[in-house]
Amino acid sequence: MGSVIEFSRAAGPPAPKPLWRHVLGEVLRGERLDQERILTEVAAAAGVSPQYLSEIERGRKEPSSEILGSVADALGLELFDVVRRVGDRLGARLDEERREAEQRERLLLEASLAFRADALPGPPLGAATDVFLLAA
Repeated sequence: MGSVIEFSRAAGPPAPKPLWRHVLGEVLRGERLDQERILTEVAAAAGVSPQYLSEIERGRKEPSSEILGSVADALGLELFDVVRRVGDRLGARLDEERREAEQRERLLLEASLAFRADALPGPPLGAATDVFLLAA
């Protein structure tokens, strides 16, 4: 009889999908840090409180389009650029999740096929055996 192949299941429920506001916050904070600017400076230029901008950057608040436009302007960005960056990041994460799911499926299929082949009676697959073909 063949050997048992054990594979672990992912612990717990699957990771939640990233929210728009979380990725938006990552984009805004990343741009601000790349520009080496402090939160209070950008908040003042955008006309919002530093606390509110901090909550946006941490993904706790979802700003209105007007506020988002003001923050983008304060960072020297067009609103379109911010939206595109967020969309690109969300798309990249979705692609990565799909690749990981396909890889898990492939591994499960390979393990299943290996187990089934190992359970067949007779010599293991790939073993040297004599094969005869009979022609009618």
